[in-house]
Order: sequence, then structure tokens, then C-alpha cells
Amino acid sequence: MNNPLYSDEQINAFVDDELAQNERLVLLKAAVDSESLSTRIMELQYLKERTREAFPLQSKPASGVLTPSVSWTRYMTAAAMGGLSLFAILASTGHLQKTPVAPQTAINTTRSSAEQQTQTRVVFHISSDRQEDASLLLDQVELVLQEHQRSGRPIRLEVVANNQGLRMLQQGQSTVASRIRQLDAAYPGLVFAACGNTLERMTKETGEKITILPEAIIIRSGVSYITRRQQLGWSYIKV
Repeated sequence: MNNPLYSDEQINAFVDDELAQNERLVLLKAAVDSESLSTRIMELQYLKERTREAFPLQSKPASGVLTPSVSWTRYMTAAAMGGLSLFAILASTGHLQKTPVAPQTAINTTRSSAEQQTQTRVVFHISSDRQEDASLLLDQVELVLQEHQRSGRPIRLEVVANNQGLRMLQQGQSTVASRIRQLDAAYPGLVFAACGNTLERMTKETGEKITILPEAIIIRSGVSYITRRQQLGWSYIKV
């Protein structure tokens, strides 16, 4: 059965309970009929819940404010109604895998076909220069990498920074430079990428001489790069 194509932004909104009720029902129905769509939803929720579990956004939420755990409960109720309770089984047994697709050539890699078939591929995106956002991003990245390292599952994880998020990768400005250096040394499957368009624009606007951390590469366009990754089946998480 053919199903409408859902972008990663729509799936993110669904997982975060940001869709209207009628939109959620339509997507849930499509997920019941589509194994690939349900797998995308389950894998994204798995990654997000694992990071929320270890790094809650609020340790002491104000009265009346929903915590991530409450949002998770609400999601699981809706997921069960839509036939997505299989998520719990897949997550607990480590069988959440992406459908194999041809690798992108923007960053040259050589892998066996068997590795490509089992490899998790995730692209994180940051566009804010807030220190707490950068710290939260790296918390999430490290948790996902640790989880895959423990289970022995291969992973390719890329962090793309554009707009003000470029400050996270700027020498002399980044508040997390030492942590980026540590993560880069510890995980060979991790790539940090700075948006070249943002770099050029900020240089012209501010007159700064902006130097990117040596652990990062420079790509032409962060938005285009992320879009290509999504088209190739990568999971997408915006922090």
C-alpha cells in the first residue's frame, strides 16, 4: 500500500506531540500500514527517549509544566493505539536498524555492504549559540554513541552547525571546545561539520576572522547537507 511521504520534521513533531489530533491520527494510520514509516518513528523516539532519560531538560519542573517523562507516557498511549507498541520490543532487543541505502559521497567512507546494512545513521543539527543548547547537544550525542558502543552496533553520527550554532565550532568562542576534542578522539564515527555559507556570511557581517575548530570540517551549505542526509534515510534530530 502506498503512503504519503513524511519528512523528518513531521516525524519529529509527531514524536514531540506537536501535531494536531487529526494529523496524529492520519500519521498513525499510515505508520500501521507502512513498516518503513513505523520504523522511522520508533527509531527516532528511541534515540530521543534515551537522551531524555539520561539528560532531563528540567530537574525540578515548575508546577503544572509537563516533564519529558509525562510526554513519553502520552506518546506511548497514542503509539499503542496506532499499533506501535512493537517499539518497546525492538528497543529492548537492539533491533532498531535503518533500511540500507546507498551512502552519500560528500564525506568519503569505505564500508562493507554488511556494515552498511546494520549501521545507524543520525544527523544532529544546532543553529543556536546558547551554551546550554551546545551542552545538551553533546550530552545527547555522547549518550547515543555510548549506547551503540556498548551494544557493538556501528553508527555514523554527524553534527551540523549553522547560523549562530556555528559559534559552537569557532576557535576562541566555543564553550565546549575541549569536550568536542575529547568526543572526536574517542569516537571515529563522529563528524562535526560547520556551514560554509554561514561562515562566509558572518565574516562579512561582523568583520571577524572566524577560524573553525580542527576537529570540524566545513561543508558548503548546512541546510542542503541535512536535506541530502534525510533523503538518504538518516535520522534527524534538531536541538
